[in-house]
Amino acid sequence: MADVDVSQIDQRVRDQVARRGLFLVSPDSNPTDGLAHDQRYVFVCKDPDPDDVGFTGVGHVSDGRRSQTYKLVFAMDGTFSMGSPSRSQVPGVCMSWEQGIMTVLEAFDRWSGPYRD
Repeated sequence: MADVDVSQIDQRVRDQVARRGLFLVSPDSNPTDGLAHDQRYVFVCKDPDPDDVGFTGVGHVSDGRRSQTYKLVFAMDGTFSMGSPSRSQVPGVCMSWEQGIMTVLEAFDRWSGPYRD
């Protein structure tokens, strides 16, 4: 089971993700995946495969260490490293998964240009 049930994220936010042709993915915690185990993650990806989030992710939101009251946000910053855009932490914190996801989408819009309906 995924760490975060993305179906519980506000439908309006999920609609904004879908309008951009992106997906929300929350992979299962796995002791060998290199992710911190006291955090939960929601990735905003170009592909819905939870095993591919590192390659298709445009950003992610995670719980703060041992805290479920705030979220840390990482998003593509538009710079390129070895042919791939790099991910940088967005300054500050968000108070909800929805707010964090919308922050990732704002960075995606800046990096990728306007999306089409």
